[in-house]
Amino acid sequence: MTRASVLLRSSLLALLALVIVLLTLVASSTQSSLLSILALGLLLGFALLGMLWLLWKGLRAFLWRVGRRLAFSYFLIGIFPIPLVALLLLLNGFLLSGYFLGHLFRDAANSLQLEVQHTAETAMIGFASGNESEWDEAEQIDVAFYRQGRRVAGSKLLPTRWPDWLASAEIREQGAGRRRPAPLFAALADDTPTLVGSASADGRSVLAAFSGSIDDELGRRSGLDVTLMRGDEDKKGTIQLSLGDREFALVPFGAHRPAQTQAEPTLADSQKPPWWRRPVLLWGELAGPLRSLDDGTVLTDHVVATLHGKPATVFGRLFSGSAEVNTAVWASLISVTGLLATIYGLAFLMAFFLIFALSRAVNRLSRATNSVRDGDFSTRIPVKRRDQIGELQRSFNEMTANLEASVAAVAQKEILDKELQIARDLQQSLIPADIPTSDAAEFATLFEPSAAIGGDYFDILPLDDQRLVVVIADVSGHGLPTGLRMAMLKAALVILVDEGKPAQEILRRLSAMVRSESERRFFVTACIAFIDLERGEMDLTNAGHPPTYLLRDGVAQEILLTGNPLGALGESFGQIQISLQEDDVVVWLSDGLIEALDPAGEPFGYDRLKQALDGPADDAAQVRDRLLAAVESHARGVPATDDKTLVAMLYRPSAATPANSRTRRM
Repeated sequence: MTRASVLLRSSLLALLALVIVLLTLVASSTQSSLLSILALGLLLGFALLGMLWLLWKGLRAFLWRVGRRLAFSYFLIGIFPIPLVALLLLLNGFLLSGYFLGHLFRDAANSLQLEVQHTAETAMIGFASGNESEWDEAEQIDVAFYRQGRRVAGSKLLPTRWPDWLASAEIREQGAGRRRPAPLFAALADDTPTLVGSASADGRSVLAAFSGSIDDELGRRSGLDVTLMRGDEDKKGTIQLSLGDREFALVPFGAHRPAQTQAEPTLADSQKPPWWRRPVLLWGELAGPLRSLDDGTVLTDHVVATLHGKPATVFGRLFSGSAEVNTAVWASLISVTGLLATIYGLAFLMAFFLIFALSRAVNRLSRATNSVRDGDFSTRIPVKRRDQIGELQRSFNEMTANLEASVAAVAQKEILDKELQIARDLQQSLIPADIPTSDAAEFATLFEPSAAIGGDYFDILPLDDQRLVVVIADVSGHGLPTGLRMAMLKAALVILVDEGKPAQEILRRLSAMVRSESERRFFVTACIAFIDLERGEMDLTNAGHPPTYLLRDGVAQEILLTGNPLGALGESFGQIQISLQEDDVVVWLSDGLIEALDPAGEPFGYDRLKQALDGPADDAAQVRDRLLAAVESHARGVPATDDKTLVAMLYRPSAATPANSRTRRM
């Protein structure tokens, strides 16, 4: 983290702290209630954001390790869904229990409706035979007898006129395709909802209505606590749900619970029954519509039944078969539960061991990586796994082994580079840096080895003020051995030149020395020129070396001399004497320039070499640079495969005076 970023973060934290302090001061002030509420809301927002930020940072710190991350992932996948599934099962159980409570209520209402209807039909039989008086005192069911639409006997709580709408209601119920009559709710004169039944024949009619407490009777028949009320009494306390052609009422918990009378004592907590024997299940059911018993007017579209049931009632009704069946069902349920729990336990153990093994493997890999980062490339991880982690560990071991070998190779290469640098410096010291010359001879040279140590060699050796020797040679091969052989030849050559030996003798002595090398056979091509600057004479002797070129009046002439290379069996060397003229340029070169390749693999060749040398020659460097430019244009970036060596001499005897003789660095 840079200094600027640290400063910016500190500034933002200081600004945030100042804002929180100001909001705290405003929230604690009572002068402006609106500002205080806004400041308090902002403070709560900051507090929530701070808690979320701390939770996020803590979660990141906790999940940094792979083992914790895997364990947390397993918790999210394997543990966290369990309470969600349990909650879903509880909710489904509640809905199914509510549906079952509604089913019990409907059965109880249908049963009571059948009883009331049966009472009306039975009374109609007695009414037809003239025995209607015995129904005046029927228990909990009031009966009224009608002749020609007027009440002639029975309960006085029922209408005096026969309710004609009952016949059309029965027709609609039969048209609906019901197998048994649906509960027919009607309101008495005091608006109390009840169930009614009717029967008619030959101008006579019977009306029956349940006169007792319908809530108690439905509760007794269903085993629930039932509270009936009109649908327009409490619209807010009921949630109506439509599923297909059925309608349900969802009643909030605690709504319309039967009030506890003073006669019912409050039980202490220790005396209360367990929760499965208490009415903790709440539901609502819609029935109806509710009609006026007198004229059939629809008073409300629904009669809301609030149902309070006990879990024991639901289970008792669900498992009300034989004891053997109940035992088999519970045994099967317990067996399946035990089997699933066992499978889950095995899965949990398997996940635990997988996480533990993976975490341990990652920790080993992390420690090994830290060791490699500290420079210990000998670190290895014991590999026992046969999975992707094991493959990664094996790859790590191979990587560290390669790194160890690479480091050793780099160290060895550094030693070799130092040795090669010493040899390179030695070779460079063999190449003349201070070229002896006078105003009569101007030199331009080139030495470019293709490897660290090349096999080419040139030298310019003065004999006296007016005579000198130019030598160019090419030792076969590259590398350190070639460089050492070149150094050996230079030492022998200097000694032989100092002894005043002629060129033929020098080459024979050098060839014998090369042949005496018994470790490995090699050859040397060489060309020696003895030049008398005062007389303008050059004795040129060639031992298998490429031709020498004489540039006179802008035209290059090839001086080709046949001869055996040094180290060969024969000792025949080509020799010629040339008289130099004013502004002549003599060029000695190695085969690296002639054999330079282009991208197509075609060499530069002798023809291009001669064409490149043709032209004016104001100085020796001009001729050298012109030839090098032509070779580079031909190669077009292809790296050289052989050493490039060149010596160019411009002869100008008219400028030579004894006082002007000097040594120049080229």
